[in-house]
Amino acid sequence: MNIISAETKIFFMRIVIALLFLASFSVQAQEPKPEKPKWKIDKNKIITGSLVFVGGASKGFNETLHFNYKAFENTFPGANEQWFDPKLSWTNKYEGGNPDNGSKYFLSTSVFVMFTDQYHLNNFIHRASLMTALVIKLGEGKRPLRHYIYDLLFYTACYQSGFAATYYPFTRRNFK
Repeated sequence: MNIISAETKIFFMRIVIALLFLASFSVQAQEPKPEKPKWKIDKNKIITGSLVFVGGASKGFNETLHFNYKAFENTFPGANEQWFDPKLSWTNKYEGGNPDNGSKYFLSTSVFVMFTDQYHLNNFIHRASLMTALVIKLGEGKRPLRHYIYDLLFYTACYQSGFAATYYPFTRRNFK
């Protein structure tokens, strides 16, 4: 006494097989591994790399002024010595250029010293650009260790490039 005919059984078996086949497209026994994050130069690295480059350039310019002023003077003969020559410009922060007279203006020997001569302005630019790049980088979050190593190499290259751009042109010349 079979109530279901053979044709009906075959029809239902085909439906079950079709459903199992379709289900196999969406059901997975294992989840795919997430891709490893890749290190790449993005907008953030361009901005922070540029800041680090500026920091290196300001340091290189300071070293040029401090140790190769004669070469700087020969390259830029009309430059104001009282502003650029660290041997003279350090007195700019004092009234009449004399430390005994006190500050030239309010906070000229501390907070606003960067407005007294090129040496202190370069120091300010150097520190401000590096600190700004650091603050931007701190917001990135945790990454694999190798990305920190790549960052170290990238930012070292940016800093050294900036330094080289403002220091070596003056040391390669024979301006003694």
